[in-house]
Amino acid sequence: MNDSFPVLELAGDPHARGLACGRAFAPRIAAAWRFYSEQVFTLSAIDATEIRHRATRVRELVGDFEPAYCTEIEAMATGAGLEPWQLYCLNARTEILNAAVGECTAVYFARGGVLGQTWDWLQPLEELAVITRTVRPDGRRVLAFCEPGMLAKIGQNDAGLGVCLNFLLAPHALDGVPVHVVLRAVLDSPDLATARAAIARSGHGKASNFLLGDAGGQGLSIEIAGADAAELAPSEDVLAHTNHCVDARLAAGRFVIPTSPERLATARRLATACPTQDVAALKGVLAGGEDKGTLTVPYHPEPVLGDLPVGSCATVVMDLGARTMHVRKGPRPDAGYVAVAV
Repeated sequence: MNDSFPVLELAGDPHARGLACGRAFAPRIAAAWRFYSEQVFTLSAIDATEIRHRATRVRELVGDFEPAYCTEIEAMATGAGLEPWQLYCLNARTEILNAAVGECTAVYFARGGVLGQTWDWLQPLEELAVITRTVRPDGRRVLAFCEPGMLAKIGQNDAGLGVCLNFLLAPHALDGVPVHVVLRAVLDSPDLATARAAIARSGHGKASNFLLGDAGGQGLSIEIAGADAAELAPSEDVLAHTNHCVDARLAAGRFVIPTSPERLATARRLATACPTQDVAALKGVLAGGEDKGTLTVPYHPEPVLGDLPVGSCATVVMDLGARTMHVRKGPRPDAGYVAVAV
């Protein structure tokens, strides 16, 4: 077991970046595909034929949204020795599964320009997750923590913009761009306004919360639940989110994932009590303060996923002003963080 996640430098056009990423992470991408297709997607109400059909629809949605992302995904598939439809499934795994699993806690310190979250998911992904540092032809630099084969997940860019993700549970048709592709569009954005517009342009066929923040203290949480959407702003210089809709209109009558309200209350209480809003303070908040195990969660069997182990695979804290990401692997409170620069 390695104590840190591999970091891969990528540059060039979308095809070159995708091919290099696929080749470098081929064993990890293949392992992720086997795990999802053989153990996770089988728990979904959608059968294998429908999953492959959805991959075709995902390709259409992504192509209409940003054709260059299709080029990158398909080149990544070539580099990894997989079929393009398999990579589209990985990038749309949130929309394919949509299971009621208690997951991530995200917090933004507006005054400190610090953003972070726990990434709570299936234990085998801890050993497969990666970090990519991408330099685009236009000079934009993007640092993304993600599952292998995905365009992005948690990340920040050289403009001081960062994004976190919380899964939400809501019925929806697959008529919007998958969240892990939208996250990449956010990270390709030069500012919060452009990122907000990209999310709006992506459509509402998904159920997730995007928590955005920048180095200058601007923060925004965008909840999307099927055909509905809402925006939330920081309160007392803090913006926190877990796995249920906070907006009253969206929350009415919707299913709440177990532990989500309790985690949100804990995160808000700890965050607003911090005398400083720096990286160390946010690390302390996400550790759960005196309530150990509530925000950084030990692995435990998850009945909704056939008793597969779920817990905090990673904790990511981003200093948006310093353009630095601090990453801790696994749910072990004694483990250290590794700092990675944008």
